Amino acid sequence: LDLDGHNYLRGRDRQGHTNLLDTPTSLSRHPTSSHSPLPLAVENHWFDNRPGVMLFSRAVQHCVHRGARSSRQSCRRHKHTLAIARSLPDSFTDAVSDHSTTSGDEVSLVLSRKQHDDYIRELRRHIPTICLPPEENHPDCLFVEDTMVAYSKSAVITSMGHESRRGEVDTIKYIVAQLGIRIHDMRDDEKARCDGGDVMYTGRHLFVGLSRRTNQEGFEFLKRALVADGELNESDVVAVPPVVAGKDVLHLKSAVTHIDERTLLAPEGPIGDAVLDSMGADTRGYEAIRLPDVLSCNAVVVNGHVIAQDSECDASKSIVSELCDRKGLGLSFVDTSELAKKDAALTCCSVLLGI
Repeated sequence: LDLDGHNYLRGRDRQGHTNLLDTPTSLSRHPTSSHSPLPLAVENHWFDNRPGVMLFSRAVQHCVHRGARSSRQSCRRHKHTLAIARSLPDSFTDAVSDHSTTSGDEVSLVLSRKQHDDYIRELRRHIPTICLPPEENHPDCLFVEDTMVAYSKSAVITSMGHESRRGEVDTIKYIVAQLGIRIHDMRDDEKARCDGGDVMYTGRHLFVGLSRRTNQEGFEFLKRALVADGELNESDVVAVPPVVAGKDVLHLKSAVTHIDERTLLAPEGPIGDAVLDSMGADTRGYEAIRLPDVLSCNAVVVNGHVIAQDSECDASKSIVSELCDRKGLGLSFVDTSELAKKDAALTCCSVLLGI
């Protein structure tokens, strides 16, 4: 497990058995790691050695507390304290692609990994980040956004729309459980389907885009779970008809994201018109900033900082820069154009938690 750049190996007890969760042990550093020595707060831990999971609670707590302090300093409302990501697998070129005409052999694994590493590096500048090991039998596994919908102290583990991806959620669920978050498992409902990329929380509304990957049953499951936990009111959870998601783009957030509680990024032209109308954006009090480039409409906002697409469209970058200046938000650009050949965007590659 890679926790903010520190690499850890599993340990064994005196009998040679792998340590299980709740068995105190000292952590072993990766022998080739060049990072500085561990901070004292994370020297003794408990961790688990299930496939793909090596979790150490005290190290996570250390980073969460650090993230909480920085969040309080930099953001009034959205206090993201921890991000979850996953490394890009060697099998990435076999990932599912519904909206790209690029074949797997036209995707550069080297460039894809560089862009993903650049994204994780930038994310870690603004929030502590757990980066899980890749799962080679799941080529799409780096797109962790689709595996869960998290809000405050609750999380819904999704049953993703594409059958080949549903096994990705097992380690995510286990990690989230160790963080003390209330879990609802959508897989308990055989009919419900949802990709996290279809779900956008703006700070006022939870928009759920219906698409080929997210159905009405998935929307209803999300609504029941989050309302029952007291996290949201029923009127805050809004279903968005499938006028764009699943047709022109893969997910709702492929076409629209937010940079604050009242400001949306959406493309110019018919696609943007359709998605904003289907959301009732104007009547719900949102200002829509229209961009010439669709991919540029997907941005990550973490604790007062916007991570935007380093697009070839200079006009889109200029509009976003001026907007962030006006809003007093930090801004950095990261290129994920190679990942986009597999229908990816910036938000796909992380889950932001406020715990």
